[in-house]
Amino acid sequence: AAARNLPLPELEGRIPELAAFKAVLLVLVCRTDKRSANAAPVLRSAEFEHVAVLRQGMVQWNRDGLPVEDRAPP
Repeated sequence: AAARNLPLPELEGRIPELAAFKAVLLVLVCRTDKRSANAAPVLRSAEFEHVAVLRQGMVQWNRDGLPVEDRAPP
């Protein structure tokens, strides 16, 4: 699975890029879960079927010592 960085203010305008993912599970992640929680209803209203928010975001992920893949080179 591939990750995409979509800033919340750009989300509505970029929904067409995500059309192929309407029927698959999307897990939304941000630093704390606030922006992800705001993004979830936007996607649900655009008929994405399976949207989940990673509670407590990357702060908790890192606190738990879970793996993080390196960023791709620019």
